[in-house]
Amino acid sequence: MIESIPRELIKDLQTVCQLHDEAVCNHDKCREFSENLSALLIRLEDLKFYRMADRLMSVLLNCKPKEASHCEKANLVGAMMKEITKDAKKAAGK
Repeated sequence: MIESIPRELIKDLQTVCQLHDEAVCNHDKCREFSENLSALLIRLEDLKFYRMADRLMSVLLNCKPKEASHCEKANLVGAMMKEITKDAKKAAGK
């Protein structure tokens, strides 16, 4: 079970998830996704939402932006992001 996080953070999570969908074959967007996800992870840890932060850390461990190469784990990372977002919305009662 995931903590009930504030709506603002859920919105940020949705934005990062959408960014990943746009980043699949775009190295610059991929790097932007990774940076934004890292920033969100830090915010979650600062606010003591450790379970959610741990799940985002798992995503980052699988996300390795490569130049001039297709992301081998795009489907895995995308599925993980969608699942985390869905769970966060459910926990918030949305």
